[in-house]
Amino acid sequence: MIPDILPSDILPSDIRCAFFDIDGTLVSTRTHRMSQSTKNALACLRERGVRCCIASGRPRYQLQPCVEDAFDAYVLLSGQLCFDSDGVYLKNPIPPASVAGVVDQCERGLYDILVLEESRSYVSRLSDRVLEAGRNANLDYAEGDIEQALSDEVYQFCAFLGPEDEHVITDSIGGVATTRWCDVFCDVIPATGGKPEGVRATLDRFGLTCDQAIAFGDGDNDASMLECVGVGVAMGNGTPGAKAAADVVTDDTDDDGIWNACVRLGLV
Repeated sequence: MIPDILPSDILPSDIRCAFFDIDGTLVSTRTHRMSQSTKNALACLRERGVRCCIASGRPRYQLQPCVEDAFDAYVLLSGQLCFDSDGVYLKNPIPPASVAGVVDQCERGLYDILVLEESRSYVSRLSDRVLEAGRNANLDYAEGDIEQALSDEVYQFCAFLGPEDEHVITDSIGGVATTRWCDVFCDVIPATGGKPEGVRATLDRFGLTCDQAIAFGDGDNDASMLECVGVGVAMGNGTPGAKAAADVVTDDTDDDGIWNACVRLGLV
């Protein structure tokens, strides 16, 4: 049960910006839609002057229609590419040497990868694990020549390997960090990046501080974001890591979790 007051004596009027993960938070992983109660919560937050922002591992071209062009800012590719209606204000691609290391491991058959660039993505192979990830996110992936990544800016890889094998990347490739939404794959991002960096850049753009922000998430890849804002809210369907990092835990996404959190915290 989440408390009826904000943590750390933060008043509802202090919250000026809200960040939302997409899959499993704003959008149900079961229906792949945003519930009416979540839409109502967003409308109420906007009415009280709270800026509503996306913070997702997805790129712009994989956003669902319900979140396209409807938010004040977009922290995408796990914080490596951020933009608002005035344009892009943060770009943080993976260092070329690190990209080469991931491509080499993929070519040696250690794992398959999804390459995420600013305007396109492609996978090394449509393996069973890759297809499972696509079904989970309601996406269709296309195969491509992964050596293209060596000459283009890559903002994120999805490496299709389990948690027990993630060290294959971190033990041998410098300049990157890994984070995870599910057991099927891990995100590979710049060591200097992550959702918190995108959140902070967005708040600087708005002239706000981290204490004036609330964030909602459900995965381990949201944990650091939930810790860097004034109030971190984990969904009831979230991972243990997300819940441990959050100030409060709300109900499941499919059980009006965002709306219930906003009501109980005095934000709507």
